Amino acid sequence: MALDELYQQVVLDHNRSPRHRQRLDAVTHQARGRDALCGDDILVELEVEDGLVKTAGFSGEACAITTASASMLMSWLAGRRVEEVEAGYGLFRNLLEDADLPDAVELGPMNHLRAVAAYPARVRNALLPWRTALRALSGEA
Repeated sequence: MALDELYQQVVLDHNRSPRHRQRLDAVTHQARGRDALCGDDILVELEVEDGLVKTAGFSGEACAITTASASMLMSWLAGRRVEEVEAGYGLFRNLLEDADLPDAVELGPMNHLRAVAAYPARVRNALLPWRTALRALSGEA
């Protein structure tokens, strides 16, 4: 299967059935992310304890790419140390900027979103959930 086909299937699957699209009961960190150009408006909520993301969820309205990225990111975040998140963001951003880089094993299925790089205007959509999660981690609820 070609990368573009896999990317489309992954985005469609996560857009139709987003994982972790939920409000959390025990929120310790949260942030809202907005993209005025396409109307994305998401809320990322995290439960962090002793430097570990225990639970992650998102809510709001967003385009298919932002929704897929948020869905995959929330799955990836659970069980990660806070310090890992910024490094993960750097890896993900690099994948979207340099098509010649190999997959980042640490990101698992999020590598499927690297096909967004072929659509430069949509890269910001894939990065919005990451940036929002980082803002959430820099403060508290």
